[in-house]
Amino acid sequence: MTWRLLRETLWHRKAPVGLALLAIVVGTSLAMALLSVSANILGKMSQELRSYGANIVVTPRSERVEIDISGVTYSPPGAASYIDEGELVKLKTIFWANNILGFAPFLSIPVQVGESRQPVALTGTWFDKEVTLAKGTVIRTGFTEESTIREGISFSTGVKTISSWWQVTGAWPEEANRETVLVGISLAQRLGIRVGDTLPLEYDGRLHHFTVVGLVSTGGFEEDQIIASLPLVQGLLGLPYGASRIMVSAMVLPKEKLIPELKDKKPEEMTPREYELWYCSPISEAVVKQIEEVLPGSQAGVIRQIAEAEGAFLMKMEGLIILITLIALIVSIAGVMATLHTTILERRGEIGLMKALGAQNTQITALFLSEAGVLGIIGGFLGYLSGSILAWFIGERVFSSVIPPDSTLLPLALFLALAISLLGSGLPLWQAVKIEPIRLIRGG
Repeated sequence: MTWRLLRETLWHRKAPVGLALLAIVVGTSLAMALLSVSANILGKMSQELRSYGANIVVTPRSERVEIDISGVTYSPPGAASYIDEGELVKLKTIFWANNILGFAPFLSIPVQVGESRQPVALTGTWFDKEVTLAKGTVIRTGFTEESTIREGISFSTGVKTISSWWQVTGAWPEEANRETVLVGISLAQRLGIRVGDTLPLEYDGRLHHFTVVGLVSTGGFEEDQIIASLPLVQGLLGLPYGASRIMVSAMVLPKEKLIPELKDKKPEEMTPREYELWYCSPISEAVVKQIEEVLPGSQAGVIRQIAEAEGAFLMKMEGLIILITLIALIVSIAGVMATLHTTILERRGEIGLMKALGAQNTQITALFLSEAGVLGIIGGFLGYLSGSILAWFIGERVFSSVIPPDSTLLPLALFLALAISLLGSGLPLWQAVKIEPIRLIRGG
């Protein structure tokens, strides 16, 4: 009997039932879409933010005094130490290897340019360097687990990867070329340098001539420098290898995403289990620790201005999404409440007749809540499907990547839809059943 009443009620009241179902589906689908995006947003947005520059810097570990001026590191004669750029491929063997989006070595020296002997920084780097993880390389797959790759893995990195906003008028120098350079746009304007010019440089009392193949605009101190391939600068210094700093672009999460008991603890204060959790978390400090492990003799540090700004931005975006989700649910509940309020008022005579025939308030309430429950279940399934489609659309259009349907969110979608339906019908139903039967039958 109950199921027949439910079927007849839902079938013969298509308009109000459809409106209520629409409100449930809209609220649930929006909540599912936003929760799906929120589950992926920190990683997706962190990857987007990585296009704006490196966030980790690696330098040689030493006790020497260093002064950094406009990207050039000055140190006492004979005290210089370097990082072997050939070892940088090891950055792709750490536990969070897939979070290392790119890296580039830098080596800078002071030179004099032109007849005026103007002091300028000459910086060598990788532009678009292909590096390879050799077959048999051991990579970390867990806190204590390692595996060996069966085939070599090649990938490209360099300033084109970590500093994609660099704009070059002309051409980029080739990686191994020791005769061509880029000139910063500001320096070129001051010295009247154009693409194709021969640029005289003096270093250590010797004059060298290089061809300007392009002018580079970066919006930073590089616009006052001369940029060349790393082998060119190493050749001037007489070095077989070496870089004074490594800029790394790593996709990391803010420290606030750590579990509460680890947020304010230093690694040396943690228990072995806590340290394992910390080590296997994609936060900047853990990634820095792993970089130092694979590059002995180096020290890595987070560029705080970038990391803190990114972390604050990501947490605010996550909070905004949660707030919008709550508002969407509240609006949906209000929509269901308004629709069912009108429907229940129209059925006051039916409620009065059931009371006159001996039905208890609990029986009437159970019947109407069953109707709301059926609408909630149907709305939950439809909301999950439409929310998954909306999340996919947001991921495709906003982040240029797919956010796949997450089946673990289906129970949550059903729960939210049931909550919207039951909460929306609660107040109108309570107002209806408390009225005396005779008034309900008369429509009073």
